[in-house]
Amino acid sequence: MNSLYISLFATAVLLVATAERTKKDHYRFRSDQPTEGEDEEEPHHHRHDPFSTIIPVARCRHNYNDRTETAINRQINFYMHSAYVYNSMAHYFGRCDIALPGFQKFFEQMTTEQRQHTEALMKYQNLRGGQVNLQQVTAPTTNDWGTGLDAMIQALELEKTINQELLELHIVAMQHDDIHAASFIHSTFLAPQVEKIFTISQYITNLERVGPGLGEYMFDKLPQN
Repeated sequence: MNSLYISLFATAVLLVATAERTKKDHYRFRSDQPTEGEDEEEPHHHRHDPFSTIIPVARCRHNYNDRTETAINRQINFYMHSAYVYNSMAHYFGRCDIALPGFQKFFEQMTTEQRQHTEALMKYQNLRGGQVNLQQVTAPTTNDWGTGLDAMIQALELEKTINQELLELHIVAMQHDDIHAASFIHSTFLAPQVEKIFTISQYITNLERVGPGLGEYMFDKLPQN
């Protein structure tokens, strides 16, 4: 009888020891369960958030540096701002107390051009496996653009700023040996940009020559406007 009690007692001790080892087993089936001594709550970065998504790297992405991707997004935002400015100019010259439809048409064309540049860069971002990150667009600093000459001078400064941004974007692409991006920026944006700066500079020269009032009115009737 005593041997039976001793056998039962030994079995019970063995079962308790086995349970303790199982609790501390590092090779348990659910590896996400906390071990003894760990906080039952998972760390924040390990919790499953149904609203968080991990964006995988695009399959088509190759030799596309993060800095180039960021610079292109910045250029997209600047083109949006430029379109905003030119749209404001166009509607200013369309007012009944300004009444210069040639200037209005010119700045409407500039608005369309900036929007087309925006779309071209967005498509290129997708082509290279990047992600378009839209940001808040800065509004124009004024709604009163003065005379046609005043507006053209401000347009020239804006186009020079755009050109400088494009040059910096081109440099970033070259620094990372991204020949495709550098070539795209040069052929699609930089070359026409230089011509646009030259054309607006000619307009300013002629507006200074003819003067305000009747001269500005006659310039507004020219075919290029």
